[in-house]
Amino acid sequence: MRSHKKSLIVLGLLLNEIIAFPAHAQEDDPTKLEASRIRVFGQNGVFVKFYKNSSCAGGKALTVSGSFGSAFRSFVGASSNVSIGMPDTPNVENIAKRDGLLSKAYFREYTIVPGSPVTLTMAFQSNPSSNSYIYCKKFSATFIPEPGKDYEAALDIEPGLCIPRINEIVVRDDAVELSPVNVEAAAECS
Repeated sequence: MRSHKKSLIVLGLLLNEIIAFPAHAQEDDPTKLEASRIRVFGQNGVFVKFYKNSSCAGGKALTVSGSFGSAFRSFVGASSNVSIGMPDTPNVENIAKRDGLLSKAYFREYTIVPGSPVTLTMAFQSNPSSNSYIYCKKFSATFIPEPGKDYEAALDIEPGLCIPRINEIVVRDDAVELSPVNVEAAAECS
């Protein structure tokens, strides 16, 4: 009889815990959301800054490309990729196609907080003394990553054009697709 009472007490305590803290409450907790990731491409001449948790450009940033060190490593062909295990895309598989004269392309992958804005600024300038000088003014865009999704950002340089691209990486049946992300223009932080 005593073990029966103990069992009922334990069962009552367990039921109280389940009612007080339902399982879906943990799923709604934003701190428990699955992390998102982003891959950003850079190289000598390409300027890319990445602002976590910001919907504007300015303040504390990660310089992915455009610092003296990153430009020099790209210039001498010593830059290397930093991966955290994101799926390969055509841009990764064909990264050598992004290389320019004295400008080796590379990428960096980062974990980002889902539901919190991310802002990227990108610009390009070729060697001013070259015969084919190209300059693209700074482009700033912001978006809000979704939980568990992977993204890729690159500034594509085509004859006479600079095209900023921010895509979601979608994996379907062992195939990887890039799907454009809806972005908004990002203003300078005041």
